Amino acid sequence: MLSADVVVIGGGPAGAAAARLLAQWDRSVVAIGRAPSRRSLAESLPPSCTKLLDALGVRAAIDAAGFVRASGNTVQWGTGGQRRSESFLGGSGYQVDRVRLDALLNDAAQAAGALVVRGATVRAVKRGDDGWTVEYDSDTGPPTCRAQWVLDCSGRAGVVARAGYRRSEQAARTTAVVGVWESEAWANEEYATHTLVESHDDFWAWSVPVSPTRRYVTVMLDPRHSDVPTRDALDQAYRAELGRTSLIADLIRGASLVESSWGCDASPYRSHRVSDDGLLLVGDAASFVDPLSSFGVKKALASAWLAAIVVNTALADDSLSGAARDLYERREQTMFTELQRQAAVLARDASDGATGGFWQARADEIPGADLELDAAVLRGDHRVRDAFEEIKRRPAIQLRAADALRVVERAVVRGNRVVLEQHLASPSIPHGVRYCRNVDLLAVTRLAPQHEQVPDLYEAYSRSINAVPLPDFLGVLSALVGLEMLTFA
Repeated sequence: MLSADVVVIGGGPAGAAAARLLAQWDRSVVAIGRAPSRRSLAESLPPSCTKLLDALGVRAAIDAAGFVRASGNTVQWGTGGQRRSESFLGGSGYQVDRVRLDALLNDAAQAAGALVVRGATVRAVKRGDDGWTVEYDSDTGPPTCRAQWVLDCSGRAGVVARAGYRRSEQAARTTAVVGVWESEAWANEEYATHTLVESHDDFWAWSVPVSPTRRYVTVMLDPRHSDVPTRDALDQAYRAELGRTSLIADLIRGASLVESSWGCDASPYRSHRVSDDGLLLVGDAASFVDPLSSFGVKKALASAWLAAIVVNTALADDSLSGAARDLYERREQTMFTELQRQAAVLARDASDGATGGFWQARADEIPGADLELDAAVLRGDHRVRDAFEEIKRRPAIQLRAADALRVVERAVVRGNRVVLEQHLASPSIPHGVRYCRNVDLLAVTRLAPQHEQVPDLYEAYSRSINAVPLPDFLGVLSALVGLEMLTFA
């Protein structure tokens, strides 16, 4: 029987990323992945993924792999929507073949020191008094491993997640029907590296290039509103749905379908909790948001990064395990809610004028996120705007901490560990917050009562804490007043 600090179940981006990070931090890791599917998928990595790739230390390998560098999107969305091209600002992303990406990331995990077991099937995951036991089928070594922690990174399969953690989001059931197309003409088009996205009354479709001449084209259907035929009739039905599009139909005109189309479940789901004693659900094992959000791989990598930090912290200092898990739960919930909100906003745009029921189910609910001091949100908050005008109007500010303001300890990430730091909490922000626009809110609340003029307060903060742009400081000060964390004396 093998023994390790951590067993990672799943060989996709989340599993490989978590295994690599933990191995880099000198944790013993066994990563168990299934054999690659014979049906590859293609996905887009936005430019913002580069920070995560740098954190993993794999960006150079990704660049050298020859993936198509994504430069933007071409979109036709909503009833009567005009076709438009959007170029990425500040960098390029990647259009990836998932089989190749997964292999590259697993090689990187192995190079870091993880024992990567490929082509294995997990049969049982059992928790005991001394940790976890994972049983699996493999031709390359012992079929059992014992570990203190298990990371379920098994995606939709949810090896552990399905055992009482996960619930479906029935309002938006989705079946993805995928085909692979080729055309020599694509290499010379202005959208050669773009993801193409189009909405229709009853579905939406998208296309990702994996080479100058090869593209994956996917139709997203709701099986309650569209007939998804058996395998024998799938190609004909797939072509018929594509024939109802405009942007995608123009794309494939004259192209060849080089692989028979296939279908797979793409329905959203989430877990009512994503952590347990010695267990984390990571990436798509924890939740899956409608692919409208276009952040599937990024979500997996971000989730894996934080999961690895949480486990590394718990192994180093068990007294911080609970706080680290709470942070993970909160971040996963926030990430799911925000991606769901983005998808719902797009669905609402597509539903304008649509006659079918496909979009209504996806646009009915736009969830609200927990209030955080997000500068973009605060700029539109009337309480913050009113506070700014009041601060400008008064000859002296004379601020003090509000009666309901509390200083609490909350978990934050520092390097590869979770630590506890003081945060401000109030009825409007019960989870606590410390920074906004790189301004230390706790420091502002402590300095504010000592100064009656904003220029004096700003100078004192810049001198004793850190220099920040004046507009950012004024915005944060207005937010603290508007959200009743500071009040006029």
